[in-house]
Amino acid sequence: MSNLERVGFIGLGAMGVGMAANVIGAGYPLTVMGHTRREPVERLVGLGAREVSTPAEMRAHCDVIILCVTTSDAVENIVLGDDGLLSAGDNPFLLIDCGTSRPDSTLMLGARLAEAGCSMMDVPLGRSAAAAEAGTLNMMAGGSEADFNRAKALLETMSENLFHVGELSAGHRIKLINNGYSMAVACLAAEAVATARAGNVDLKVLHQVMGAGPNRSDFFDWMMASAVDGDETKLEFALKNGYKDMGYFQSMADEVGVDATLPAAATARLKTLVEAGHGDEFVPALMRLVQK
Repeated sequence: MSNLERVGFIGLGAMGVGMAANVIGAGYPLTVMGHTRREPVERLVGLGAREVSTPAEMRAHCDVIILCVTTSDAVENIVLGDDGLLSAGDNPFLLIDCGTSRPDSTLMLGARLAEAGCSMMDVPLGRSAAAAEAGTLNMMAGGSEADFNRAKALLETMSENLFHVGELSAGHRIKLINNGYSMAVACLAAEAVATARAGNVDLKVLHQVMGAGPNRSDFFDWMMASAVDGDETKLEFALKNGYKDMGYFQSMADEVGVDATLPAAATARLKTLVEAGHGDEFVPALMRLVQK
């Protein structure tokens, strides 16, 4: 029998399935819960995972439960819903939220879990689905020193760079700051390229000139690959998720009294595109969608 902690995983999307595969590959007993797609569940069950139907059922089999879902509402429902983690059972567990969530929601859930004898960490992610498969994610871990030390070996099965960034909610705050910056820059790059097109500026030359100076970054190159070559796959992050994250960033900025005008403008830009039906397209599509 393994002496490793029993792990549960909810949220087997593009990121989650690779993460979960690395967890079970490292020898951790794994329990999974599917949602809509059977393929990732069947893959993990084929590797030896147990499948359950509800979060309440998962709790009985797990010491640590990892969530990789899209919204704070989804996280709250998994924890507090009718069949949620706190609806049944009394065994203590550590909850790790790897999504991009609202810090105020994270703190509320942490308090509710603590009342039930459980604990929580927020560990949002950086990098891509390919990095999730390879176990080379960046992870920004918020939570107590004790919880971080407990989870460290488990998190290292999924990551290349693991940062303990502070107490609970610090991870989500840093992730939202990162995404707020990135989405604002993406919109700015798209408007710059739209201006270049309207003025008959050669986009390859623009990329060469700007890339030779301090504007050069992987992110800039990914966006310019869309503008120059039509390759929108360098950053596989949906516009609807960027829009959601910008809303969370705006709420956080309002909470701390910051007038974040540039992110607000980017949020409005993303809102227009999502409402026009472009939400499932990747962020580099901005270079095509933003016109004069």
